[in-house]
Amino acid sequence: MKFAAGIDGGGTKTTVELRNLDGQVLDRIQLGPFNLNSIGPESFAGLLGTITGCLREHGTCVSLCIGAAGSSNALMGQLVEKAMQEAGLDKWMLVGDQEIALWGALEGRPGCALIAGTGSICFGRNRAGETARAGGWGHLIDDGGSGYALGADGLRALVRAWDGRAEDTLLTRLVFERLNLHTPQALISYVYGGDKSRVAALAPLVEQAAGAGDRAAAEILRKNARELAELALAVTGRLGLEQGEVALLGGLLTHDTILRRETVEALKRLCPGLTPVPPSRDAASGAAMMALRQARDN
Repeated sequence: MKFAAGIDGGGTKTTVELRNLDGQVLDRIQLGPFNLNSIGPESFAGLLGTITGCLREHGTCVSLCIGAAGSSNALMGQLVEKAMQEAGLDKWMLVGDQEIALWGALEGRPGCALIAGTGSICFGRNRAGETARAGGWGHLIDDGGSGYALGADGLRALVRAWDGRAEDTLLTRLVFERLNLHTPQALISYVYGGDKSRVAALAPLVEQAAGAGDRAAAEILRKNARELAELALAVTGRLGLEQGEVALLGGLLTHDTILRRETVEALKRLCPGLTPVPPSRDAASGAAMMALRQARDN
């Protein structure tokens, strides 16, 4: 049997979706993390071998789309190409995770995906098939509206309040209780003693404080919502998308949070022609749809 397959290569798990050439879902397979940096080249090559083995068991894969963060990594490209050659797969592509997320969210329709998780990015495509992105530059120089940005802004408000440079904030008590710390100085070891996930983990406390009426936390959410809306404004402007859908994706936007509500309001002001929508399908489905399109085009 001939089929097309899509892969959503995530940091904690890999999802493979198989579709027959009529577009019907045949199977979905869950595997381990698709993170070259964390599992190393040898384990990554082994994962690719497991995937291609699963594909052979189902018949003939005529097209494969792999979507993953870090898809521009040269080593990842080399390992994927080698695995595809060994498996005899001629029609395949390696794309960014934001691209398959957009395809899944809007089921191939033009529009954009606004994604806010640990990082933030907006990716869009118009009717002519042209694409554009804004954001995704990483937490050191960008990522407004992300979990990291919320956590960092929350810590900034905390230390400014402690110094007397700003009004008191509920964030001080919430952060100290969460981390079991007793002085702001102890934050230094916490913040600089690990990676960005330590800061991003504090994002829910900003939501909690804002929900309790804390003015500093509320302003942090409004500021970051504006930054997310500006990503969409940049993408739609470059693509000429005056009307259309914007799918709200990522852990910070898929639930009914204050940040999501503020982002919707900011989008109304900056991009009045855009309609915020929840995703129709997930990224694995998006990858499978892209593979199916490639199969049909060929």
